[in-house]
Amino acid sequence: MSPPPKLAATVVLLRDSGRPQPETFLVRRHGRSGFMAGATVFPGGKVDPLDYEAATTGRSDADSCRSLGVDDAAQARALYVAAVRELHEEAHVVLARDARGALPEPDQVRALNEALDDLRDGHRLAASAVHDLWRSHGLTPALDLVAPFAWWVTPLAEPRRFDTRFFVAVQPRGQGASMDGHETTAETWATAADGVQAHGAGEALYLPPPTLHTLQRLAALPGDASSVWRQLRDAGPGPKIQPHFVADTADGPVIALPDDPLHPAPLGDPALRNRFVLRDGRFMRETQGDVLI
Repeated sequence: MSPPPKLAATVVLLRDSGRPQPETFLVRRHGRSGFMAGATVFPGGKVDPLDYEAATTGRSDADSCRSLGVDDAAQARALYVAAVRELHEEAHVVLARDARGALPEPDQVRALNEALDDLRDGHRLAASAVHDLWRSHGLTPALDLVAPFAWWVTPLAEPRRFDTRFFVAVQPRGQGASMDGHETTAETWATAADGVQAHGAGEALYLPPPTLHTLQRLAALPGDASSVWRQLRDAGPGPKIQPHFVADTADGPVIALPDDPLHPAPLGDPALRNRFVLRDGRFMRETQGDVLI
């Protein structure tokens, strides 16, 4: 029997690059990680019980529910808070405001991140430590600075499963991004097109299907970081994407998206083809027809 998925959040962080496309921040998961070891992904992680209790600013419970398409206000708020917290934990980017509604100045961000790294000290960082750190600096997570745009659930065949909301954010002025050095072992800024190309060429950027799918989607969006952020925000989270793993096909192992005929509950035209096929140790996306997802 497949285990129930755990709630999680991940953040696509954008910055302007001086090129036609913005860049996005990617980190490589530790090779000994229990999930997606060695894969290059967006910063993110599981929702923690304390994320349900955190004070927030910038977005009402009603808007959080509406934007995620859920009725549970506490769960919606926790997903947003987890996105902000994980971005701080794994990328040192602080999306929080003080009592005046202002984002922290660069000096305060540096102090926060030095304290964060001292708390980590080579060990896994507890969510409570991040929440305590924010409170000690008079900061509250700013939920209006992230927007949900996708929803992925791990296939039933996986032993570890996550129900993950994908959020997008723009890197605040005066802040940088850097990996945590514990759960992640490498970092890069890349345009979506460059990331897809590097994965296809067999380079060090190894992208799991949700990351590859997201970068392909980003590569099709025009504009700077703020414009892409608005386009994803306005499009909304879209349908739940729970791929289906098929071990033995004429193409070899396949991960089928919901609008592919190999999916057990296929959507749309049976002539569509929207799947990931294993090629030389990497899943490559193959599409045919006007795919829905």
